Amino acid sequence: MTLPLILSIATFALGLAIYAIACGTADARRALRLAPETLAETGLGVALIAGLSAALFGDAFFTGQWLFLGATTVDKGLPLPTVLVFDVGVFLAVFGAIRALVFSMEEQV
Repeated sequence: MTLPLILSIATFALGLAIYAIACGTADARRALRLAPETLAETGLGVALIAGLSAALFGDAFFTGQWLFLGATTVDKGLPLPTVLVFDVGVFLAVFGAIRALVFSMEEQV
């Protein structure tokens, strides 16, 4: 995981934590729109799919693959690496877990 990804997770989570302290967890849950557990589970699924996608091509688990969206014979299209998909999954999983932890701690105070 790269440093910018870690910092973006921390910044986003900290912003919602401050919002939860200031306005209460009920308002913070409404602002998030999805349950934190749902975010974490979705992130784990996305990361797993990114890791298993190499098996479709006969490569080892977590081997980076490139998918070109909208590729034609003239243009390569938009490249989408499985590494990026994995990072998005990790972001969702960590953010959802942090949110669930903060919400549960805030509700008990």
